[in-house]
Amino acid sequence: MIGVRAGQPGLVDKLPGGGWAGFDIAVAHYVARELGYRDDQIRYTFDPEEADLTLGAVGGRYAGPYLVTTKDLLVRAQDVGTLRRLRSAHVCGTRADLAPLIKRFGEAWQNVFVAEANVPAACGPLLADRSIDAIIADAPVLAGLAAQHPGRFRLLGRDLSEVRYGIRVAPNAVGLRDDVEDALRQMYEDGSWHRALIDYLGLLATRYLSPPVLEKG
Repeated sequence: MIGVRAGQPGLVDKLPGGGWAGFDIAVAHYVARELGYRDDQIRYTFDPEEADLTLGAVGGRYAGPYLVTTKDLLVRAQDVGTLRRLRSAHVCGTRADLAPLIKRFGEAWQNVFVAEANVPAACGPLLADRSIDAIIADAPVLAGLAAQHPGRFRLLGRDLSEVRYGIRVAPNAVGLRDDVEDALRQMYEDGSWHRALIDYLGLLATRYLSPPVLEKG
């Protein structure tokens, strides 16, 4: 069972027919196939307690990173040139995503300008109806949100903090971690990693010209 994160458009999308799509799914599927699993044996869950591997998390023992990206801001397209003072902007995000801004601006700012959500996708309707001015999340997630609203939203390119995506395994699963890392290396070398970026992240893929260097986590 492979653990993935809910509410991450572009990275993890659960399709109406029951299938899955997204960059994280493409990475997970490739790794699972390299580990010897057939397509009909690969299963996904939003519950990390059920998972043998978990994508997106780099705490504990992990293989990767399979992507190094940044937190960014998503705004309405017509507001790109006007959102100059982030301190006076109403921002939506998860608690973890908002942390850099709260640290920067303080709790008083948080109490007035922050709308906290359980997942980034929940912020999309608030930006569309002008309840907020911006969404903070990882850049690939924001690109996925923008794709759901063609022409209406744009990334600001603020690069607020670095984020590393890895594949977490059980602390005692040293052999499994090494096997997953070998699979990622193969994905980088045969071009599948870059093709998945283009397929699921669109123009944002141009930010990632080469795969990240694999580390021991």
